[in-house]
Amino acid sequence: MVPVAQVHSRAVDDALHTAGPGETLVPTAPAIAGDTALIDWAHGVAMAAERRVALLEARIAYLESQVATDELTGIFNRRGFLDAFMRANAAARRGGPRGVVILCDLNGFKEVNDQLGHARGDQVLRDTGAVLRRITRRMDAVARLGGDEFALLLISASLMGGRRKCQHVSRALSAIGISASFGLAEFDGNSDEETVLHRADTAMYEQKRRRTRTHRAATDVAAISSSVSLPAATPA
Repeated sequence: MVPVAQVHSRAVDDALHTAGPGETLVPTAPAIAGDTALIDWAHGVAMAAERRVALLEARIAYLESQVATDELTGIFNRRGFLDAFMRANAAARRGGPRGVVILCDLNGFKEVNDQLGHARGDQVLRDTGAVLRRITRRMDAVARLGGDEFALLLISASLMGGRRKCQHVSRALSAIGISASFGLAEFDGNSDEETVLHRADTAMYEQKRRRTRTHRAATDVAAISSSVSLPAATPA
């Protein structure tokens, strides 16, 4: 024989799932005399409601994670990163740990897309995200801000520690054939997030400009060397 509580639990479950938009669901008490039946009915209502709330909370958590996650790489997107950064900066403002923001921009990514196709470009982005996630502490955050630009949020880190992290990331990316430029800035709660990101962005593009000039100079030297005819050796 099915317990009374289970019967009413199923009925309430059905009602909770079929109630129309905007309706206020008030289950009707069973037409059964006796305190035991009413207690069983109330218990069934409570269990069904708890299950429904748990399902809704899980759904909300899933949707929130999707809003904050980059679909291609599985790491934070810009929104997720900014939320994490605002919390960390607010904590630092209240006397909590300071930290460092690192921006990372891939070198030559446009050429990868143009010459090898977008499928290869997408794979480069996924590989970059996987490397950053693997070498980032659980207390920190890593994100793809958009395009080929990534970011790391380091908690309880100094500028020196941030520079070491840039070197670590650079070596890890180089190991899979990816080159990147970096810029970093410290946060301590005294500057807003936009200001800190602007400092890191400026530093990153300055490094990229220096790299471009160096690369062009090296290319020019190589081109000149290959085009100059050396004088014939004088016979001994």
